[in-house]
Amino acid sequence: MPPELELLERTETPTRPVPRPLLTIAIPTFNRADQLEGLLEVLEPQVASHPEVEVFVSDNASEDNTPDVIAASARRFALAGARLRTHRHATNIGSDANFAFCFAQAEGHFFWMCGDDDLIVPNAVAEILALLRTPSGQPAELDLVYATSYGYREDYRAERSEDPLGRRVHSIRDPHTFALVVNIMFTFISGIVVNRDRLKQLAREMPESFVGTNLVQLSWSLPLLLEHRRSAVLWTRPVAARIGNAHGYSLGHVFGRQLAAVVERLLPNRPDLSAPILNVALRRWLPSVAIEFRSKEADRLGLEKAHEELRAAYGKNPRYWLFTYPALKLPLPAARVYTKATAAASKLLYMAQVPGFWRKDS
Repeated sequence: MPPELELLERTETPTRPVPRPLLTIAIPTFNRADQLEGLLEVLEPQVASHPEVEVFVSDNASEDNTPDVIAASARRFALAGARLRTHRHATNIGSDANFAFCFAQAEGHFFWMCGDDDLIVPNAVAEILALLRTPSGQPAELDLVYATSYGYREDYRAERSEDPLGRRVHSIRDPHTFALVVNIMFTFISGIVVNRDRLKQLAREMPESFVGTNLVQLSWSLPLLLEHRRSAVLWTRPVAARIGNAHGYSLGHVFGRQLAAVVERLLPNRPDLSAPILNVALRRWLPSVAIEFRSKEADRLGLEKAHEELRAAYGKNPRYWLFTYPALKLPLPAARVYTKATAAASKLLYMAQVPGFWRKDS
């Protein structure tokens, strides 16, 4: 064959460019092979049905069989026509740096990070995509989507709970209202979808500058809250969160000094946006976590020392003394009863603060 004909044959069938994904689902992982496998198994058929979604897994030098799980998943994704990219760090760079790496490596217009021990339940990807694109297929002008969640211990299917008010979607333009609805759940890495392209247009600190805070995820959600246009709440509980799986950090340090400092750093002079996050943490989240882990034999969150750091951060806030301190310091049986009563009161206050809380859609 003449060389010029051989060259022509090689160039007549150019590879088709892969379109940019609308959404990146990023999964930072370390030594949770079994749980990662479950997440990828539930994601694979969802992503296969939606080529505009990519999954990116960043293995933080796991020492278990995570590489084998990722390799097997990559084969299944490829056979199904689903988009999966993976990376393995040569050494463990720490969870914060791995989170920031995931954000930097994402290619989608929107970014959704999911913990390797959480699950994005069947049909959840389709529900999210319906919010992220316009009827013409273009990216929607949404800054944030709050993907609500439910807790499970063993079987996410059997333990799934629906929204008690039958809500599906709320569209919210007022940032204060959105902060009230999401509150401390801004810190839940699997619960927030962000408009990555919009974020890149804003003056902001890069996620890498928050390494060491255990709250890197706030670096891509709170700037969008500060410059808020419109966001959505998906009430259908698309995320199943494993209960009692937290460890590896000090509750008092991360959700005391660090949370207060990072929120002020990202939402400077905006108490209308910062107060809902911190106050709900004190009223509901910190007391419930304290009771949960006080009931376990092993103190994995440093509860014995939590009071000192939480008092340093919130000692001037009466909510700390009324809600959190009793959950930490009362005898456990009394703390359970007290916290159950204050949680009910806090829920009623929350309902009163959020306009339209009871409506199915808005």
